[in-house]
Amino acid sequence: MEFILIFDVPFGKEAEKRQTHRLLVRHGARMIQQSVWKSDSLQDLISIASLIKKSGGDAKILEERFVF
Repeated sequence: MEFILIFDVPFGKEAEKRQTHRLLVRHGARMIQQSVWKSDSLQDLISIASLIKKSGGDAKILEERFVF
């Protein structure tokens, strides 16, 4: 099963954006769009989403399921 992280890091938080990107790459997530990433590790995405929220950003994790 795969999960999707959708996030938004506030303007002016460039260091947090770089850290988020590095963590996603390090954990093997794949970029779908700039702030939309896919991974099969829910725990990794939860820890990254927590860091994003602590920096004042917004993050959501969705379970991937294709209908069509």
